[in-house]
Formats: sequence, C-alpha cells, structure tokens
Amino acid sequence: MIHQHERAYIRHPADIPLDVEPTRDCGCTGAVRNLSRGGLAFSSPQPYLPGDSIDLIIRCCPDPLNVRGEVVWCEGHDSQYVVGVAFFSAGDAYQVRMVEQICQIEQYRRDVRHRQKRELTLEEAAREWIERYAGSFAQSGWSDDQ
Repeated sequence: MIHQHERAYIRHPADIPLDVEPTRDCGCTGAVRNLSRGGLAFSSPQPYLPGDSIDLIIRCCPDPLNVRGEVVWCEGHDSQYVVGVAFFSAGDAYQVRMVEQICQIEQYRRDVRHRQKRELTLEEAAREWIERYAGSFAQSGWSDDQ
C-alpha cells in the first residue's frame, strides 16, 4: 500500500547527519533518509507530532545549515521513527538541495578513495561528480517549473 506522503516525496538516497531541535522538547540526532523539493524525511529515535515546528541542523559541510520546518507525518519503523518535514520556504528547500549535492560529492570522493585507491581534491571530485551525475541530480524532481 502506498501512502499519500510516499507519492509527494521524490526519493533521493541520502545519509546526511542531522540535528533536530524541536521548539517544545530536547533535541536529538538523526539522519536524512530522503529529500524532495518541498521537504525531507529523517530517522529519529523519538516520535514527533504533525504540526510540530522543528529546527534542522545539517552539519556535513564546513558551515552548518539551519532550516526550519513543520512535521507533516511520523511513522514507526523498526525501533525508530521516520519523520516527514515540509520546509517553510522554497529558499530553505534550495539550500538543503545544495547541501545534499555537496554531501554526495564528498561521498563520491570517499568511494573513489576506497574503490579505486585514488585521492581526489574536493575540486577534482566535484568536477568528476558533475560530469557523471549532475544531469540526473538536476532532473530528479527539482526543476523550476514544478
């Protein structure tokens, strides 16, 4: 059975560490599970209520990204929860998208080091990643006409 939120969120594989600071409770850490144009889903050891405002801090870049969102759904999954968050602005969504790209380039750099035993600078990894994957990344549900 496909839930409504599964159709609304285009899946993007991600393993981006995330700090969550709800306005009414203590914070926790999690990992981004997927991103879409309007939001993201993350794993959490604790549940959140739809309508909760939360601050998300993504620290995979030199300058952490802080964005605010609203919980739109929360489901139990094994011993954790998967939480769906909608961004309040298109600007926040765009910033998260750029962070995702930087994280994917860094992952590509680590994969090349591990699998091919090649050391790449961040700039070299970015060039290679862009040549190989930028087209599919750009077309994965994020065009300006949507």
